[in-house]
Amino acid sequence: MQYNTAQHVQLTKGNDMTRILSTILALLALAFFTACGGGSDHDGHGHDDGKHDPFAEVSKAICVLSPTNNEDLPGVTGKITFTRTKSGVLVVAEVSGLTPNGKHGFHVHQWGDISVADGTGTGGHYDPTGKAEHGLPSVHEHGDEVHAMTGGHAGDFGNLEADADGNAVYSQTFEDLSLTGHNAVLGRAIIVHIKEDDGGQPTGNAGARVAQGVIGIANPE
Repeated sequence: MQYNTAQHVQLTKGNDMTRILSTILALLALAFFTACGGGSDHDGHGHDDGKHDPFAEVSKAICVLSPTNNEDLPGVTGKITFTRTKSGVLVVAEVSGLTPNGKHGFHVHQWGDISVADGTGTGGHYDPTGKAEHGLPSVHEHGDEVHAMTGGHAGDFGNLEADADGNAVYSQTFEDLSLTGHNAVLGRAIIVHIKEDDGGQPTGNAGARVAQGVIGIANPE
């Protein structure tokens, strides 16, 4: 059989062209697949970058307080709401069963675990930086508005001040607090302590835990 060099060259060129066209088609198919979400999104909207926050739209949270097993102050109950505003988070507390005319430290704690009767399942103060020292809130003015910053830990709210009947009402907007994202409190816990928070280290010398509750998503209406 006679070997035809011209035919061999034409076949080689044809094979090269076929490989080039196949590569181009594969790249086009990959680009189309990626643009359509690559099949890796879990919610049908292509959120495959790992940054989608399913709680980003939460605008209000609530904590319902229940007594711990503390025998010295056994009946502390109440609720605390957290509402997102343009200035930060508005914290409103209504608590009863406190020491008449007394002050009681209350803070956000690390874990939303209220299964331990004395409140210690909630861990220590919530400190997202892991470096801050405890402190009392600070208040400053911006024009006609009064803003507040939490103490050293995100959630150092200071004190509940009870009236003669042991009831306390608290309202403050904190500009360095958030429900989700940076310094988020959602899913963590609130602890009310038996004594006043004096701002001392490491946790304000506020004593035993007399009430606890988990911060959960609230109906925004």
